[in-house]
Order: sequence, then structure tokens, then C-alpha cells
Amino acid sequence: MTMTGITRRTALALAASSSIVMAAMPAFALEKITGVTAQGGPTAQLFPFFIAMEKGYYKDEGLEVDIKFSKGSSDGARQLAAGNAEFAIVSAAALMQTQYAGFPLKVIMQVYYPDTFDIVVPEKSEIKSVKDLKGKTLGLSDLAGGEVTMTRASLSVAGVKEGSEVKMVVAGEGDPTTIRSFEEGRIQAYAGAKRDILLIPAQGIPIRVITPPEVATFPGDGLAVRAETLKEKPETLKKLVRGTLKGWAWAKANPDEAFKLMKTKWAAATLGENPVAEPFWQLVLKYYTAPDDVAKHGTILPARWKNYMDFMQLGAEEQKPLKGPVELDALLTNEIVDKAHEGLDLKAVN
Repeated sequence: MTMTGITRRTALALAASSSIVMAAMPAFALEKITGVTAQGGPTAQLFPFFIAMEKGYYKDEGLEVDIKFSKGSSDGARQLAAGNAEFAIVSAAALMQTQYAGFPLKVIMQVYYPDTFDIVVPEKSEIKSVKDLKGKTLGLSDLAGGEVTMTRASLSVAGVKEGSEVKMVVAGEGDPTTIRSFEEGRIQAYAGAKRDILLIPAQGIPIRVITPPEVATFPGDGLAVRAETLKEKPETLKKLVRGTLKGWAWAKANPDEAFKLMKTKWAAATLGENPVAEPFWQLVLKYYTAPDDVAKHGTILPARWKNYMDFMQLGAEEQKPLKGPVELDALLTNEIVDKAHEGLDLKAVN
């Protein structure tokens, strides 16, 4: 046998042995992290998270991210506090209320910058501002939803008393129930999620927004965790935020492709046949547009949270969305967003 033959057989044997060892080794395990959102199902409002899954940005960070859905912000915040999820994407109001109730949370990222609710009236209405709602009936999609906090704050700003001066009733979600309520005179104004409000003009009733400017600056949803999770898993949370930022940046650079992915795959049930899909997508993009003074996307603006907290404590005792102040320095932190941005070139994500 020649030396060449021995070398070849030896090499083949070693290669086969190596293949067996490689096959026996477990695949690289991703760290799983589960979150909950205020949304009741997949929606384009979660596009940075869905794009991060689609493009493998979380996997690049060594994570497997799972997002569950809830019955709204209050329910999502309760699930987080109870330990049913490691992070939550819910309203600023629900997070402050949960903190006030004694559950130590940490908001680590601003998800939406503006609040996602408005008060509207028919375009031809004589109502010009919230002050003009005295003696009127205001329709809401849910008397326990996030729009209630915004509505009560708006009434307080305008000096209008809930109950004695303005009546609030359930009037659909921008659907035919809302339209009938307007047409039959059951309501003269409507407060709800901006996505639901988009449906009203599409059904033949042009509208005007009368939300007070002070209220329009309230912060939207934040990404929150329990205080113990931040202490125990800061590196994991940095990876979560980093992957989410990449998803946001890709969609910002490729809005048409991102919209197509949302409409055909990730949020097809709510977006695919939606008659206002295009304007809704443009609205969602505005949710994720930070003010000009924000250098690092995702940065929390404490002054806006303070403004919201103050307004939540206005009004009659039984109507206050927040019964007392919370320590915002204990609730809000930009530590994780700052770390996630270190060495991250979002302009290169395209």
C-alpha cells in the first residue's frame, strides 16, 4: 500500500469521524424570552418586533422571541406583574397604574412616541373643542380601555365634569355601531384608538380631531419588565432592544416591503382586507417617529411621562386614573437603550 493511499484513507476516516461528532453535538441553543402586548392579536403596530423575527435579527442576538396577546394594556401589565411574561408592550398609563399598585416595574424602551388615542367630532359639528362637550354624549370603544385615561385627562384640561356635564357611553370601535350612534344622535363625539377612528370617514362621516394639544404629547406604549428581570438579565434585555431597533430601522428604510410583509404574513388577519390598510400603515409609522430631539431611537422622555402622570391625577377622586404619584426615576430607565445603541449602525440596516 502506498503512502498516498494510507493518507487518503486516514483523511476520509477522520472526516467521517468528525461528521459523526458534529451531528451528535446539539445545535446552538437560543435563549427564549416571552413578551405580552396590549394588542388582542397580530397587528402592524408591532412591526419592529415582527420584522426582527422575519429578518433574523433576534437570532443574530442569540434570542428566540415569543409575543403573546392580551385583552388590553391593563391585562398585559397584570400578566407582566404576575410573571406570565418577561416583558410587556403596554400603555404608559397602565404601567404607571401597575407601579402605583405596588408592583416594581422598569420601562426600558419607548415603543410608540405619541399616544394612540384621539377625540373626534363630525367635520360639520358645531363642537370646536372639548369645552363644547358640555351637555353632550361622548362615545368610546370601551369604558375600561386606554382611551378612558386620555378622555378624562382631556375633560380635566377643559374643565368639563364627567357625568354631570358630559355622558360617556360605549359606541363601537369605529365600526357600523359607531356610525349609527352618530347618525341617530346617540353621540356627538367619539374617543378611541386612532386606528379605529380611521374607519369613520371611510364609512361616510368626515371628522375633526379635538384632542387638547397638552394631551396630544402624552407618551405611547413602553416596553417594560419587572425590576428583578432588569437586575438579573440586563444583557438579554439589551439584545432584545437591539434586535427590535434593527427591525424598526429596516422597516424605516424599506417601508413598502415592510407593509407588504405585514399585510400578507405577520398581520394579514387585521391588515390584509382592511379598507384603510394604507392610511393605517402611515399612521403606525408616525407612532414610531421620535421627536427631533431624540438622538437614540427608543429613548424615554421622562418629562412627557411626568406630564401624563400629573394629568392622570386630575378630576374627581373616583374618576382619577391614577390615585397618586409614582416615582418616575424608579420606573423609567434609558440604561438598556443606551447600551443597545453602542456600536450599532442603524443606517447600515437596509
